[in-house]
Amino acid sequence: SPVWDTGFNGLSLLESGLTLKDSSIQKACKWLEKKQILDIKGDWIVNNKNLLPGGWAFQYENDFYPDVDDTAVIVMFLDRAGYQNKKRSEIACNWIIGMQSKNGGWGAFDKDNTYHYLNNIPFADHGALLDPPTADVSARCISMLSQINKKIIKK
Repeated sequence: SPVWDTGFNGLSLLESGLTLKDSSIQKACKWLEKKQILDIKGDWIVNNKNLLPGGWAFQYENDFYPDVDDTAVIVMFLDRAGYQNKKRSEIACNWIIGMQSKNGGWGAFDKDNTYHYLNNIPFADHGALLDPPTADVSARCISMLSQINKKIIKK
């Protein structure tokens, strides 16, 4: 994914010593800012009627399916780069907080999509009907939220 790769590569470049003064970091930040989904309510709205959009999608042209995993990585990169658009970061953080499942964790695309009975449907043998919280996605969300200035997060 170009979004995912840009976020992780940007974090790596920052770790290697590049800064926002470097054109590659500036270009990555500006490109990612344009990719934030702010006006489309995708399938995630089913369990979040009042939540405003604010995430990033893994794939090109997939605005109906942003995911918290990509969003957390992008927000961490933009924050560490010093490319802070307070309003955009606030929107993304609030979207991620709104996507937290009842058990405290995060799935990639949905909130509380843990209906395991769906795995018993004959055509659902690949297990892709669920999006339960996972340790890796939850860890990225927690890392991002702990990194971001608490002042921008609305409760």
